[in-house]
Formats: sequence, structure tokens, C-alpha cells
Amino acid sequence: MKNYRRSKLGRVRLHTGVKIDHALLPVFGRLIVPRWLRRIRSLPALPIRPRELAGPWQPFDQKVPEELKTQPGILRYPEREQAAFEEIQLQDFFKLHRETMAWMAPRYWRSYLPVARRLLVARRAAHHTPRQDPPAPPPAADGAELAQRLKMKALEFGLSAVGVAPYDPKYTFEQHQGKVAGDRMVVCVLEQPHEPTQLAPSCKTENVALTTYAELLEKMLKLTAWLQSLGYKARCEDYEGESIYIHYGVQAGLGQLGLNGQLLTPQAGSRCRLAGITTNAPLAFDGPVDYGIEGVCDRCQICVRRCPAGAIPANRKEYRGVVKPKLNTKRCLPLVALADGCAVCMKVCPVQAFGLKAVIGEFERSGKILGKDTDELEGYDWPLDGRHYAPGDRPRIPAEVSLPPDWQFDPQRRQPLPAATEGATK
Repeated sequence: MKNYRRSKLGRVRLHTGVKIDHALLPVFGRLIVPRWLRRIRSLPALPIRPRELAGPWQPFDQKVPEELKTQPGILRYPEREQAAFEEIQLQDFFKLHRETMAWMAPRYWRSYLPVARRLLVARRAAHHTPRQDPPAPPPAADGAELAQRLKMKALEFGLSAVGVAPYDPKYTFEQHQGKVAGDRMVVCVLEQPHEPTQLAPSCKTENVALTTYAELLEKMLKLTAWLQSLGYKARCEDYEGESIYIHYGVQAGLGQLGLNGQLLTPQAGSRCRLAGITTNAPLAFDGPVDYGIEGVCDRCQICVRRCPAGAIPANRKEYRGVVKPKLNTKRCLPLVALADGCAVCMKVCPVQAFGLKAVIGEFERSGKILGKDTDELEGYDWPLDGRHYAPGDRPRIPAEVSLPPDWQFDPQRRQPLPAATEGATK
């Protein structure tokens, strides 16, 4: 694997970029508010730099060693899931923690503004996707055949992969209940370019992630229009999330949940972006798959050791009826905002860097995790101090970064604050 470690000058430039970000925050951060974003959306489009897409993913056909197998998808207890849903529904994070997002969003100005118009136009189109009844009933269709046509059309539009899962109201946020167009969730995935991801944390990596989201929405809108042209209801959801797409990605057999809390796909790990389309088209369902990813994560644990905030747990535990890693968001989010989106947990993941096929191949040959303890995989340049951190070394995070004085976040909150209270906290 190529070593993406920067030169000393490159690290100085990385650190200087962050200092400039923070210094100019009072000026450019003010643009990341609805009043200014509406104006940005009306500006003429900037020329889009074409990039070579990775192309459609090939099916994963590697045999999984028995010692890596756990269960298809993720371990869940349906009765406890339902009880948790009935006790309190999941909340949209952006609405549950408005004051937190108001603090974080302006700090992305340098990575966000270059792609802002493209993102805003795509999101507006997604919000206004028509969901009206078709003028005529759709013709009778075989579910398996229709699903295959959908997947071929998705690849034609440039998506990396799609899967179909049953719509489950337990995994739609309370604020967005009732907006769905049917009982199917079409999970759409677009791979993020490989090389910029290996430069994380950096403004370039974060900008590429946002650009990938914009491209994903543009392609999803085409797929939504195609379903509607067949006479079905279809509604494209926003990438910021009306539902928990990781749940649907697992249920659609696109990957499994990694210890870093992200969907790890066999082809690109978490180096991809996903969102969903709800539809009443009678598409045949895909199902969860045991790719051996949980077994790989248990033996790897690189992200646990390398996370600058120490926010990733080494073990899973049951939460709302599902056994999964529960990240410490209070530790994680300040670094995400202040360190160019961080994404160290994505960068150091061997499934992201090499693909699951290569990781399993190395495990079968040597019993080891590919790239573990190597600087090529585990090393990263830290933008807040301009230093390189090799395996075994981690940045020391000062208190003003791990808990900024103007930072407001209550991880125990379960319901959004009333408007008057919310205004008083700002």
C-alpha cells in the first residue's frame, strides 16, 4: 500500500489550513446559516470538475472462514427493539441537538462552501420530489425481475450498489414519520474516491465526502424518477437522514456494522455514502449477509486504538434491542468539527483501505489483519498540531479541544428542546 504520509512542509500546510479556518470562522462561518445558504443556492453553478468513478461494485464472492462468522447482518432482539420504539421513538440528531449543530456547521466552511450550491440544489430537489398517485396503476410485475431492472438502472446512473430492504418505522426519525412512499426502502450507495480518503483528516477529504453526497443525491433523483415513470410512488430521502440508513444497508445485505459505528461494505468498507428511496414498487427484498466483518473487527481493533478522542468501544453492547458498538459522541463530535472532519476511524480501517477480499485472504494465509501495525495503514497526520502519528502514538487532545468552552451537547437528551428553551441556550 502507498504511504500517504505528508512531507514536513505538507504537514505545515495542513496545520496552517486549520489555523486559517479558525481565524476566518467569524467571517465565512456566518455563511452557513439558512439566510445565506438560500442566496448561495440561487447563484450560477460553478463548473463541476469531472472525476473518474470507481464503477459498479462486483459481487463479493470470497468464502468467509468459519472463525470469522457471527450471524447475518447484526444480532438483534425484535421484541426489545419494538419495546424501545414504543417507549420513545428515534429522534433526528440535527433537530434533537440544534444548538450543537449550530456550533459545528460553521466550522466546516472551507470544505462545505465549494460544494454548497450543488448540495443545496440536490437537497431541495429531494425535498420536493413528487409523491402523488400515478395517473394509471402500474402493470403487474415480478418482484425479482423488477428488482434486477432497478439495480441495472442504478448502475447505469452511476451508483456503486443498491439493495432493497423492508421499510421499518422503528428506524425513521419521529420528525419524519408519515413521509414514506411505500413499504420498500431502496438503499443507494456511492463509493468515495480512494486516494483523498487516505489523506484524512484533511479539508480535502471532507470536501470529497460532501461532493460524494451531492453526486449520490443527483443519481438517486434519477432513480426515483425512473420508478415514478413506471407508475409507482417513490420518494428520495435527504442524505442528512430521515432514517437510519446503516440499518437498511445491513438489512439489504450491503455490509455489516463495524466497531467504528459505520456500515462496512465488502468492497470499500465505510468509504462510501448512502441514503434511501422509499417506494411502493413490489421489489423483491435482499437480506442480511454474514461477510465475517464483525469477526474481522474483533481481531483488528485498529480504529479503537487509533481514535484521537478514544471514542470507539472495544466491545459491543445491546442498545434498543440491537447488539452494536455505542460510540462516545460527546468525545467524538468536537474533534470532528475542529479537525477537518477527523475520519481517522475510516482512514485506518483495513477493509476501507484494501477491501474485505484482501483482508480475508491475508487472514487465511497468516492469521493476521492486513496492514495492522504498519504506518501505511495506521499512521496519520494530525491537522491540529501538524505532527505525524505512527502506530502506538496518538495526539494528546487539550481540554479546550475535547470540551470547548462554547460547546453545548447533552448526550442524554431524548426529546428536542422547546423553541423558547433552545433559544435561551444559545
